[in-house]
Amino acid sequence: MHTSSSHKHRRTILIFSLVFASLSGFSQHKETDTFNIFKASFLLPQPLPGGHYSQTISVLYVVTPKDWTLDNITAPMFYYQGKYTLPDGFNLQASLATLFISNRILLGPFWNYKLPGTNNFLGLGWQAAWNYGRLQQFGFATTLTGWEQQPSISFGHAFNKTAVTIQANLHWTNRLYLSEGGHILPVTNGFINGYSFSANFDQKLYKNRALTLGLKMDYVQYHIIAWPAFPVNGKRYWMPEFQVGLIL
Repeated sequence: MHTSSSHKHRRTILIFSLVFASLSGFSQHKETDTFNIFKASFLLPQPLPGGHYSQTISVLYVVTPKDWTLDNITAPMFYYQGKYTLPDGFNLQASLATLFISNRILLGPFWNYKLPGTNNFLGLGWQAAWNYGRLQQFGFATTLTGWEQQPSISFGHAFNKTAVTIQANLHWTNRLYLSEGGHILPVTNGFINGYSFSANFDQKLYKNRALTLGLKMDYVQYHIIAWPAFPVNGKRYWMPEFQVGLIL
């Protein structure tokens, strides 16, 4: 009986020791977790100290309208974004979206502001966009170049380990040049191509790295990804974009 009781005591002590060790390890893991959503998030419109560069790489899935193609096509684009912070809440942002035959470069300043006493942020931006497309296959010998301007307003909120950013953009086309077989068709009268709304969610992935998930809805006359099917009817179409990216 005494031996059996001793075994039970030792087994109980061992179980409690294992539970305590597990809880201690979990507690230590929490204490050494240095993840900070304010440092990890890319799109959150927060004022940051100057002289810091951050970047993100993503894949965009853009669904084109049926009116532009025979079928709905979901096409992936490689998407790179970079941001260099400046004093007084300003930063300079640039991005490249490419499908090799379709390319779009954006560059411009943003001003960011933290609402006092909250984790809410407001951002105002103005970027210039350069579009370039070149298609020499499938019977095409076509090149597109064009300039746009893209003012935007952003609102963001930071939680403990996550952040949400909502953004609205206006797409204002300044000029386009469509070259077909050596003949150039210029569109030099500026026009409003449309507008878009996006929502991005940033979440810790591992260590100090964050994953970004986004949904963007474009309401535009044309999109660089489908420029060979450039519509001439002046009608706008809804186009969803899905983004999955890693913040570096």
